[in-house]
Amino acid sequence: MIRKGLYAAYNERDYECYETENGCVKLISYDEGDVANGFIPYNDTTFTKEVPRDAVEEVFFVAPYATYQNETFGVSDASNHRVLLTTSEKEKADKYHFQRTDKYLYEKHVLREEVKLMEKKTPYS
Repeated sequence: MIRKGLYAAYNERDYECYETENGCVKLISYDEGDVANGFIPYNDTTFTKEVPRDAVEEVFFVAPYATYQNETFGVSDASNHRVLLTTSEKEKADKYHFQRTDKYLYEKHVLREEVKLMEKKTPYS
C-alpha cells in the first residue's frame, strides 16, 4: 500500500486525514488498537477521531513517485507485486511503452521490484 493524499502527524504517528467544517482535523486509522486512543469505529476496518487543528504536530500532503529505468514517474496505485506508473510527458511515455489513458495521461503497470518507490511530503496549511 502506498501513501497518497493528506496526512496528519498525531502522537508520533501519521494518519490519513481531512479538515472538517469546524476547523478540526478528522484522523483516519485502520488499526483497531487505536480505539484505545479514542478512535471511534466507522465500520469494521476504519476508525476515526476528530481533534483540534493545534493538537496535531503537522498536516502534510503525500505524493508518491517512483524511479523506473533512471526516470522519475508519478505513481497512481501499487500492490505487493505491481505499480501503476503515470506521466503526462508523451516522449517519456513513448520511450517506455506507456499506454495513453486520457488526453494528457499515460500509464504503465510494472513489477514492484523494477522501481524504487519514494514519496514527496509537502506541508499543508
